[in-house]
Amino acid sequence: MASIAGMRAVRARPRTATQFDPFMVVLIVVLNIFGLVTIWSASGAEDGIIGQEVTRQAFYFVAGLIAMFSLASINYKYLKSFAAIAYVGSVGLLFTVLAIGETISGSTRWFFLGPISFQPSELAKIATIIALAAFISERRHEMDRLSNFLISIGIVAVPMGLVFMQPDLGTTGVFAAIWLGMIVMSSTRLLYLVGLALLAIPGVAFAWLRLLHDYQKDRLMVSFDPDRDYLGQGYNIIQARITIGSAGWFGHGLHGGSQSEFNLLKVSETDFIFAHAMSMFGFVGGIALFLAFMLLFWRMLRAVTIAHDTFGQQLAIGITSMFFFQTFVNIGMNLGIMPVTGIPLPFISLGGTALFFVLVSFGIIQSIIINHRKLGF
Repeated sequence: MASIAGMRAVRARPRTATQFDPFMVVLIVVLNIFGLVTIWSASGAEDGIIGQEVTRQAFYFVAGLIAMFSLASINYKYLKSFAAIAYVGSVGLLFTVLAIGETISGSTRWFFLGPISFQPSELAKIATIIALAAFISERRHEMDRLSNFLISIGIVAVPMGLVFMQPDLGTTGVFAAIWLGMIVMSSTRLLYLVGLALLAIPGVAFAWLRLLHDYQKDRLMVSFDPDRDYLGQGYNIIQARITIGSAGWFGHGLHGGSQSEFNLLKVSETDFIFAHAMSMFGFVGGIALFLAFMLLFWRMLRAVTIAHDTFGQQLAIGITSMFFFQTFVNIGMNLGIMPVTGIPLPFISLGGTALFFVLVSFGIIQSIIINHRKLGF
């Protein structure tokens, strides 16, 4: 009898390697390979030569995969113990980058260590999600108190304000999306959210009059009416529309259309990479890419539903909110329905730090899935 019970225990013992969500892993790998091909095409694609941009992106991809599998093998609950350290450290880095960081195109967002660049705001997004998840889980039955609602705003407002000062309006919006997604999933009162929405009206007016730089105002206005500055801020928006509209059903192949070949579509490796991808693969390719993102989003929402503890659920919804917002805004600004804010398209846009920390976030998602599968959820 004892040997039979032992055999059953061995059979029932889960193996971490088999607990991954394989569908999610396949989607991540496919999207990254698609991104590398698109970056190669957007950066020239001359004579099959792989340039520095692709090599650097591939390096961050491999490093990110290692980080993803490493984090997935660790119980995500341990992150709660490091929430305060990670949060304070990331805020410190945001202060430091404002003081001694590299300024590119008027924004101070990066540290450069030789060929390697580091953008602290990408780390800050993950650290803020962990810190806010820890706070909400500790006060899960008391989140209906106004004081806790205000503290949650304060947790996000500090890194959000520092990122705004860089200035980086797009990432500022990402922090807001993270907070909203997580606080809605908590036991906070609807009254507080309604009140905040009402206060946001004069807040937006104040930001427009006192906080936003003139170029940021112009960018927002031109995003919805590019013809008002068709040779300046509206140029890329118009070229993106032409690129998408001329791609047809199946696109122009790996080199892209005329807008890409003659370098008429600027920043096609980053902000407008979705437009370039459609010039390569057309309407069918664009829909396929969009569906791949939606499938990945569905798998992330599944992690939210299977998490039986507040900390895990909040981690999953924070990461999902971040991923969805960045994807929706980037594709939207390529299609001309969202303002151009410089938000990268996850897995596709050129940007090593962004890619690395998106993969880190998926390692946390995988850890949530693995540990709840072990419990039979």
